[in-house]
Amino acid sequence: MKKFVKVASVLIAPVMLFCALLSGCKKGKSVEVDNGGIMQDIDVAPTQTAAYEQYSREAVEEYKAVARSHTDADGEVDFENADVSEAACKAAAKLFAYACYNERTLDKYAYFSNQDGETDLGSNGYAAAKRQEFYLRVNESGNTCGYRYHYTIKKVIESGGVISGFKSLFESARTRITDRTNLLYRLEGDKIKVSDKEHNTLGVNLLECNWKTGGDWGKPDIEMKKSGFIEPENIEADIIENAGRDNVTVRGNVNILADNAIKKSMITETEDGTLLVVMTLDTDVLNDDEASMKMLRKGNDSDNCVWKKGEDGDDTGLTIVYGLWGNGLFRFYTVSETWSGTIKGFSGTVDSMTQYYYSYSDRDTDMTEYLNALESAKKSR
Repeated sequence: MKKFVKVASVLIAPVMLFCALLSGCKKGKSVEVDNGGIMQDIDVAPTQTAAYEQYSREAVEEYKAVARSHTDADGEVDFENADVSEAACKAAAKLFAYACYNERTLDKYAYFSNQDGETDLGSNGYAAAKRQEFYLRVNESGNTCGYRYHYTIKKVIESGGVISGFKSLFESARTRITDRTNLLYRLEGDKIKVSDKEHNTLGVNLLECNWKTGGDWGKPDIEMKKSGFIEPENIEADIIENAGRDNVTVRGNVNILADNAIKKSMITETEDGTLLVVMTLDTDVLNDDEASMKMLRKGNDSDNCVWKKGEDGDDTGLTIVYGLWGNGLFRFYTVSETWSGTIKGFSGTVDSMTQYYYSYSDRDTDMTEYLNALESAKKSR
């Protein structure tokens, strides 16, 4: 216990100093921002052109050609057939990669993610937390500057044991607004709570907090411009080159194109035309893949975490389910994973499920409300 207290004190001291140095931690002017109207059009098909649409359609047709030649007694696709399974894995990897890289060239898009996770810290206790993120991006074009509105909120819902005294380490709220293409304005939140009203389209209760102006105010930020098109045959090299950096293109912290990364997959089409893909990933392969490890550790702020297998020792410890619109853009995706490692100085295991929803509509990508709130904050600051 003495050793734990000593380690904890070492961890807490820098955090307290950091907050004291940041003008946005406890100070700053209050800012009124209403996020309740986000993501109203998650069921509205996109009208934007997807850069990799042609390649997505080719991947689907290649899979279907194999699937049609292997059917069961009822004329349905024999998903257990080895050839069908292999074709599904290849197509699933390509489709996921293309969907990720489509975002680089879009005029605008928004996504919302909701993560529910449980952390087992052994003798130090446990914590159940919720993390939500909303990202709205408008890329610079001939008619508009580039803008971004991006918030992330983390809240500990339940905890037990020693870790209960350090919940603040696992809670935070931050908004980043990029104005006029590359100027960053940050808001910090406190008094985080779960809304008592369910969002009408997302089906979750949003995390809420009180927002105040933060320390980064009008500082240079990344430019909100479209990224260059990467030829399909060069995507894996791009994933490897950028692994571990900020703002990587591929989602899920996985090098999805690594050899044998997907252990099994199933591809179906729903009645509304959504292409539904279920992937079970091979944790042994990905734990040995340098790019995947860089992304996983960067994403979870842990320098030694690795994916774990499921409770029965199988590979259900990491699964991704995703849906695509007809042009190959993401409609949604869900990542279910188990990983273990050092978290905020504590050794533990995390089980989580993160759901992402996308929208491309004019209404959901309208920056007006957030820019008005920013202008009011500038005047009051």
